[in-house]
Order: sequence, then structure tokens, then C-alpha cells
Amino acid sequence: MLLTIGAFDGFHRGHAELFRICRERSSGNEWGVMTFEPHPSEYITHTAHSLFTLREKELIRRILDIPNMYALKFDASLMELSPYEFWRMIRARFNVTGLVVGSDFRFGRNRSGNAESLKRLANNDGITNVYISPLLDKPEYSSSKVRECITAGNVDMAGSILGYPYFVMGKVIHGKERGRTISYPTANITLDASRVIPAYGVYSCAVLVDGECYCGALSIGNNPTFGDINGVRIEVHILDFSGDIYGKELAVFLLERVRGIETFANEGALKAQIGQDTQQCLEIYTQAMKETDAGKFIIRAGEIYPTLPTPATINLTQRS
Repeated sequence: MLLTIGAFDGFHRGHAELFRICRERSSGNEWGVMTFEPHPSEYITHTAHSLFTLREKELIRRILDIPNMYALKFDASLMELSPYEFWRMIRARFNVTGLVVGSDFRFGRNRSGNAESLKRLANNDGITNVYISPLLDKPEYSSSKVRECITAGNVDMAGSILGYPYFVMGKVIHGKERGRTISYPTANITLDASRVIPAYGVYSCAVLVDGECYCGALSIGNNPTFGDINGVRIEVHILDFSGDIYGKELAVFLLERVRGIETFANEGALKAQIGQDTQQCLEIYTQAMKETDAGKFIIRAGEIYPTLPTPATINLTQRS
């Protein structure tokens, strides 16, 4: 098994280079991605940090045709392993035949291990198929840059770095159902508390419902026109859709931010603006779905999504 190891909070274009190298160096044999759940920074700082949930990563890895993904449970026991102890446990659990990591790779207690020390540990065990890629040093290829774009609402730039549209999965919950009164019903979505939330605003998006794709107008904010919402509300108006989707999980692919959150004088003014928003969202969605990389990714996601499993984590420090 040839492994590439890293936090892999989303698989961006820099990571894609690691995957390309894995495919080449595996020579048709088995290879896979090893990641951590939760993200180490999230575990250590107890702050929302993740770009994607493990289930969302599973969808991405299937679309990108990554044959295997192993999610190590990141906890106090794993965090306290020395680089040597971490390597010995990897060797004991997996039949490692080679490694591919970025030059910025760190592992072990207090991040004391790096790519070169991992290579030495592997070489000492007779594993010489170890490649250290320098490409992840480029600042434009970083999960931090993606987070920066997302929190600023620049989802199209985030998509350029990722190589596919940024997306979220969440279940539909009951809201105030105010949208029905102005002819724009919305599905309120609950998201994992650990994830980064995009900047408040209205976004054009593609929405998967049971694998079928629809145009959507997504609103993230606190509904300032009515002033009765505490905290962030995430809701999507799905164009040309009707049906009961309470309790269902939706996948929402954010294409472009249309505008920021505004306060309107009354419901009539809000309704008029939503009409303009939905038209703009439809134009962006239609263009995105025309044989673009984003459109192809979304279409492939729709094929996989209905039967998508939720991966289990691996407790590396637990005796098997």
C-alpha cells in the first residue's frame, strides 16, 4: 500500500499533485490517502476549522477517483505519539510499501517530525519508495487560503483553488416558514458546528436532492429585515422544485456570491429583491453547468450521492 499522509482538509489542487504522484509511483498497485478526523487544529484549538466533513471528503475522493481513504481518529492518545511511535503504528496497521508527502508535512508530538524524518524512518525499515513533493509550499495551494476565501464570501476563488465548487451537506430542518408567505419557500439547513461558515450573503448554488440537480439561491445570515433570528440561518430556495424534504440531506454547491445581507423596509421590498436574486442565481447556475469543470463535478456528484456512505474513523492507538 502506497500512502500519502496529511490533514487534507479538502483536496485542493496542491493535493491533486500528490495524488498524481501516487498513481504514477504505485504502478497500478493499491494506494490511498490517510487523513485525520477531526482536523488536528480543530481538536487542539476547539474552534470551527474544517472546510469539509468526513462524509463530504468521501464524496470528493470518489469523484477524484482516489481508491482508498483512511481517517485516523485524532485524539489525545494520537497527538502524544512521538514520530517514531506514530510510524511504528502505521507500519503495524497497514502494509506500507511507499509514501508520498508534501515538503511541509509535520507529524508526531508537538509536530516534531517532518517529511525528511518520515523518510528516514521508512528507509530504516527498507521502504525506499518515498517521495517528498515541494509543490505544497506554494501559498496559492493551501487550505488556509481556501478558508480565507470562504470566510470572505469569495467562493468562486475558493473553487479555483480546490479545483471544484466548495459545497456543504446538511439536513433540512423546520424554520419559521416565512418564505412561503412571499412565494419563495426555503429549506433551512443545519450544518456541522466544526466547519467554516461562508460570509453572510446570497449565493448562487447547485442543489442535489436525491441525486437530482436544481438551481438554488442560498442565503446565509440572520434575516435582519425581521430581526427575530439569533445566530446564523442557512436556507436555500430551490428553483422549480416542490416536495416534502424535511429530514432529507441536501448537498449544496456554492457557485458565486450575488450580494451581501441587507435590511429591507418591508416584505414587499424583500420579495422584489429575491426575485432579482433568483434570476441572477439562475444565470450563474446555467453558465456553470455548461460543460465546465464545475458542472462536470456536480453532475458526477449527483451520480454518486444517493448511495454515499459515511466512512468510519480508525483508532490507531486502540489495540485491535
